[in-house]
Amino acid sequence: MDFRIEDTRKKPKPKVKNLIKDGIINIENATDWLRTIYEIRFFEEKVFDLLGQNIIKGASHLYAGEEAVAVGATAAIERGDVIGSTHRGHGHCGAIGNKYADTEENRQTHWNRMMAELMGKETGYCKGRGGSMHIADVDKCNNLGSTGIVGGNQAPAVGAAMAEKYKKTGKVVLSFFGDGSTNTGSFHEAMNMASTLAVPLVAIIENNLYGMSVPFSGSGIDGATKASNIEDIAQRAAAYDVPAMIVDGQDALAVFLAVRKAVEIARKDNQMTIIEAKTYRWYGHSRSDPRAYRTKAEEKAWHGRDPITLLRDKLLTEKLCTQEQLDKIKDMAFATIETATKFGIDSPWPDTADLTKDVYVDETYPSELIDTDKALSAKVAEATTAFQAALASSTAKTKKEATEQAKGQINTQFGMDVMTIGQAVTAAQGEELKRDENVFIMGEDVGLYGGAYQATRGLSAEFGTERVIDTAISEAAITGAAVGAALRGMRPVAEIMYVDFVTIAMDQLVHVGAYNRYMFGGKAKVPMVLRTEGGVGRCIAAHHSESLEAWLMHTPGLYVVMPSTPYDAKGLLKAAIQSDNPVVFIEHKATYGQLGAVPKDDYIIPLGVADIKKPGTDATIVSYSRMAMWSLEAAKVLAAEHGIDVEVIDLRTLKPMDIDTVAESVRKTGRLITVSEGFCTCGAGREISGRFMEYEFSDGSHGFDYLDAAPVNLAAADVPPPMSEPLETASIPSVQGITETVRKLVSGQ
Repeated sequence: MDFRIEDTRKKPKPKVKNLIKDGIINIENATDWLRTIYEIRFFEEKVFDLLGQNIIKGASHLYAGEEAVAVGATAAIERGDVIGSTHRGHGHCGAIGNKYADTEENRQTHWNRMMAELMGKETGYCKGRGGSMHIADVDKCNNLGSTGIVGGNQAPAVGAAMAEKYKKTGKVVLSFFGDGSTNTGSFHEAMNMASTLAVPLVAIIENNLYGMSVPFSGSGIDGATKASNIEDIAQRAAAYDVPAMIVDGQDALAVFLAVRKAVEIARKDNQMTIIEAKTYRWYGHSRSDPRAYRTKAEEKAWHGRDPITLLRDKLLTEKLCTQEQLDKIKDMAFATIETATKFGIDSPWPDTADLTKDVYVDETYPSELIDTDKALSAKVAEATTAFQAALASSTAKTKKEATEQAKGQINTQFGMDVMTIGQAVTAAQGEELKRDENVFIMGEDVGLYGGAYQATRGLSAEFGTERVIDTAISEAAITGAAVGAALRGMRPVAEIMYVDFVTIAMDQLVHVGAYNRYMFGGKAKVPMVLRTEGGVGRCIAAHHSESLEAWLMHTPGLYVVMPSTPYDAKGLLKAAIQSDNPVVFIEHKATYGQLGAVPKDDYIIPLGVADIKKPGTDATIVSYSRMAMWSLEAAKVLAAEHGIDVEVIDLRTLKPMDIDTVAESVRKTGRLITVSEGFCTCGAGREISGRFMEYEFSDGSHGFDYLDAAPVNLAAADVPPPMSEPLETASIPSVQGITETVRKLVSGQ
């Protein structure tokens, strides 16, 4: 690829009449651009005023002065193309909404809903849940939505472009973002991914010269520093070996022509172009910003190149419009925003009864499926016990031979396969790749290498590199791209090698993925799975051994799943991939080799349904992942050596949590022990106990009423996971520790 920077500012200024003469646009297009610029400007001026009156609350980052970028860029794309926006997104939402408005009534409705959204009203685009920084009509305008996190929208735009390329739609994605975001890690990760994967993306940098108070490349104000040693951000395209353009961001025609050219390249060659639009914001970062970092002379010079003035003067001097016609355009725009303001003020507030609506896509499972899972789980447990017995009694000369003989016995007796958890995870992904062409896998080393723990082994060879995609080490970009692809109808399975690394991707996972549906008024679905693994057991210390499920449980909008057996791993992962909600699926690194029976027939395990791994009467142990297996081992010891009959519940899905099964069990046994490998403070065990204590039964009684002893929470010590094996072992619950705890609780000692 040939890196180059084209500075279009050095070319003759484009004329409207030449574009009309060449058949590129017509006069109606040009006058509509001017009207849209006016509408955005009047909208922003009105918002500034309403913020001062406290009619609009919260933060609003105004787009006034930059209108030519949004208007020129959206004019250069087709309906059906995709945009991604930022916290300064009123202009993008305004321009794209006008593009889809076929009538005056539709246009007015569009601005009505924008203003109502900023006022937090029910009639807003997002039902008042998003407000200024998260304004978007995500379902009708192919808008991925805007994000309040600087740089947060770039990776999803890459994922959306991946989806359009894979589906061969011919659509392109415009990603708008500011100069400040180009100094964040997510910018580099996203641009690098877009370049290496060759996706149809146009990255539009709205360089308004300042972040909040820090100039991008310097200022004449004493005491002001700078964010970068370069003046032209387009230079950074060299790092990705993609073409770049610098354009006058005050000239809508110049922006239109630049984006039009970049869109053609993206559509034809699946190649990203970076466009740096030099522009200027009239207001500060937000209303409270006094703009002390820039001079009045600088502001005056930029105001002399107002996007309205530039386009209006072109139309007038080129004799395409009269002054009377231009005044009418201005008056129409002003009236539109005045009407929108009245609409917003008169609109109702959201019903607080709907506060929790649309956090998740509602998912239910037929009762028959739940009953089938219970019966199948019991049969699988029986088959697994039989396998272990056959293996223990084998007289084969080698372990491999003994294992194969025992597998054959289970196949004959139960009609089931025996496989490891790692193999079950691979099988689940393989089956879903076959079942649904919109499923794909992406992550570090998932393809050629087959995953760090071989959980994607062989899938690249079977399904090709288009559907099993090796990426750079870019956790934020991997996660964000999965979100963007999911928003565009794909079902990505993104692998993060260790759950510890999810911390790098939390912005994308939480703010862009988990919050998306709720924040944009329940219009979007994010059907993605983030696969990862956690836990101690390999002596690889704190940065590769954590159990961070409690962090993820804390997040509204996420499902959290943690399997303990091969049967569970396969069925739960298939259900997660088929889910319309974002799911974090956490495997345990020490269990990949764990063998167990798995049905040959296709099946899924309903998410949010716990499994009673062993019924009992004396106490209830609630656990998940590897600790569920250790709890079963402890239950065997308790029964054999102490005559204590323990019920072991494997939650399987931590969120949504099946507290009903837990409550019914503890009502029967009177004792609750939670066992987790996560940290003790604010951990999963505390949540389980708290949920049970406040649980209300149908007769009005509560969980607390049925306890014969205080709940016990066994969890990891509040220390970073140590490397030394004795310390690592001591840092988490053990079979012996679980056994002794239950014995003392039941005996009252």
